[in-house]
Amino acid sequence: MDIKLVVALIGLVGVLASALVQYYLGRQAEAKKKTVEIRAQAYLDLINSVSEIAGSAKHEVERSLEQLQKLTQAKNRVVLIGSDEVIKAVNSFWMEYGSLDSEESFAAFSLIVSAMRKDLTGKSSLPINLLSEALFGK
Repeated sequence: MDIKLVVALIGLVGVLASALVQYYLGRQAEAKKKTVEIRAQAYLDLINSVSEIAGSAKHEVERSLEQLQKLTQAKNRVVLIGSDEVIKAVNSFWMEYGSLDSEESFAAFSLIVSAMRKDLTGKSSLPINLLSEALFGK
């Protein structure tokens, strides 16, 4: 075999291998990015639904069926695609409190937000009391 042919084959194989690795890594990065976007939207929907219901309770307005449906849908999405820590925090909140009507429920909901932040960013160094104050102004 001619040395020029061997060198050409080695170069071609190198280029193909490089292209395949780049394609594979690009797909992985895109999949991870899409997962974070989907989870972030699900988490925001849950927080917005809870905030809407808490706001209507604060002003002594009855919860509407639409609000409860949105809350149920948001919880279902979080349970379906959320991280294990977020699901555990959501379950703990709804098993113990179910509504935002005490300091303990504010702290429990803040744990949900902390788990969401950790899932989306990989870290959550803020103390729970700071999150609770930012969310509920207390």
